[in-house]
Amino acid sequence: MNIYRYSNERSEYHSDTPQLAAGSFIMDDCVKIWGEIMHGGNLRRAYELYGSDSFIDLSANINPFGPPTGVWESLKQGMAEIVNYPDPESRFLRKMLSNNLGIPTESIMVGNGAGNLIFTVVQALKPKKVAIPIPAFSEYERAARSVGSEVSYLPLGPEGWAKFNQLDVLSENSRDESYVDQQWREFLQGCDLLFLCSPHNPTGSLLRKDMLELILRLTKELGCRILFDESFLDFLPDELRQSARTYLETNEHLIVLYSLTKFYSLPGLRLGTVFAHKSLLARFEKYRDPWSVNVLAQHAGIAALEDLEFSDDVRKKLRESRSIFYEEFTCCGFANLRLWPTTVNFALIEVINHTSGELTQHLGAQGILVRDCANFTGLPGNFIRVAIKDIFVMRQLIEGLKSQLLTTHVSEI
Repeated sequence: MNIYRYSNERSEYHSDTPQLAAGSFIMDDCVKIWGEIMHGGNLRRAYELYGSDSFIDLSANINPFGPPTGVWESLKQGMAEIVNYPDPESRFLRKMLSNNLGIPTESIMVGNGAGNLIFTVVQALKPKKVAIPIPAFSEYERAARSVGSEVSYLPLGPEGWAKFNQLDVLSENSRDESYVDQQWREFLQGCDLLFLCSPHNPTGSLLRKDMLELILRLTKELGCRILFDESFLDFLPDELRQSARTYLETNEHLIVLYSLTKFYSLPGLRLGTVFAHKSLLARFEKYRDPWSVNVLAQHAGIAALEDLEFSDDVRKKLRESRSIFYEEFTCCGFANLRLWPTTVNFALIEVINHTSGELTQHLGAQGILVRDCANFTGLPGNFIRVAIKDIFVMRQLIEGLKSQLLTTHVSEI
């Protein structure tokens, strides 16, 4: 049960289940409430806004079932090491990643979460112009602007990559590959760095394999590097889970970003990795804080990766929860809400004839935090994003939506 409590008197976080406590600290996403931008999982600010000390947090896309059980014991053991500096090279963690993912250790760099690594990569490359398909994680543009990069956008809308996976969507008069080639060539003109994300945040859509291969070919030809963010890859079912890491050996311009924070429920510790050719990593290392991954994060990461049954168990639970939520949402017949289903651990809900801020505020007053997408550039209309949590929590969300009295007929894609 993902109900988190904030204690004003002691400034402490509490959870009904000890292993779920880590889920309350995510700082990657933002929630817009009453015209104010509030980071997802910021229970202290939510307490101030809503006057409650108990929340269901659907604003941050974190595995709701907590870390693997071995993580807790590893943290106890690691406490004895906090009197020493951490290993600046995270050698044991990188070795574990190498063994699990089949990537040479010299092609792995570890950092304090995906956000930290995005800034490290951009500061090292200092691109003059970057390309960002939108909507997108705001840190892409923030990192680019921090080094003075010009930014160009490719609007995807709520369909996400589905819009570009179908050739007939791109043009009414042309369906051949040369047209798609030309569109991407024009978009990438003069760009030094392209941000890609799949599964895509916030739409949950997937970039098709043949489209990725076309983009890889064009960017290599044009001298444009790719930072490919697959932070939500582990949430995908087996038949859809294809990593861009498989293209690293033949594409030295490719950089793959991978997060342990979200799937292994470690947002309070922060842990992410970058995979790239060793010549690129050597360049990134000059801009990386050598002490960014503390001893507890290193211990937790190793313990999480050691649990080989954890991943399948999490995906099974989330699949059941997601299926029940989608089915019950459809049965409710919400007239002014439209669900955009995904195969990952979050989904968009379009708000019709109301503002997303109104629904966010309504749910927040009931103790349910969601992500208001009003400040997502490239996402026209009114949307909220909800994380998929356990079945009990998703039914609480359904009840919260019912109380908005929006039920007359179903509106679902």
